[in-house]
Amino acid sequence: MILTEPVHINFHCPAIDPLGRENLIGKLRFLSDKVELSWRMRGNVFTGGKSEMETIDLPYSEIDHVELVKKWWKIRKLIFRVSNPKLLGDIPMSDMGKLEMEIDKRSRQEAKKLTSLIDFQRSVFLLDEQDKRLTAMREE
Repeated sequence: MILTEPVHINFHCPAIDPLGRENLIGKLRFLSDKVELSWRMRGNVFTGGKSEMETIDLPYSEIDHVELVKKWWKIRKLIFRVSNPKLLGDIPMSDMGKLEMEIDKRSRQEAKKLTSLIDFQRSVFLLDEQDKRLTAMREE
């Protein structure tokens, strides 16, 4: 198996309402065996400070789609979709398993590695699933 370096992406989701009550910041870590999504609500006048950091572990098998959105030749956003919407249910910005994140400037270079890493991890998962099905068919 090819060893891949983990990819770390810092992101934020701007507030939905004009008062800025739900402003989310976090870090997305693409590790060798899973994706780790750490997030918290940014402190403001209404909440009285920063919230606690929460972490969600997502296996690569649950990731449906990862898309990098470019604007003026620079990566600006990451659209992240999972197959089970309950996994992202605690995050206020998520919409049916979809989360749009604005990538911080310091993570744009790192985000360029993301598509090849996701493709590789998904192909490993699909190959493992195919091997399981073939083994089950041989045993019958």
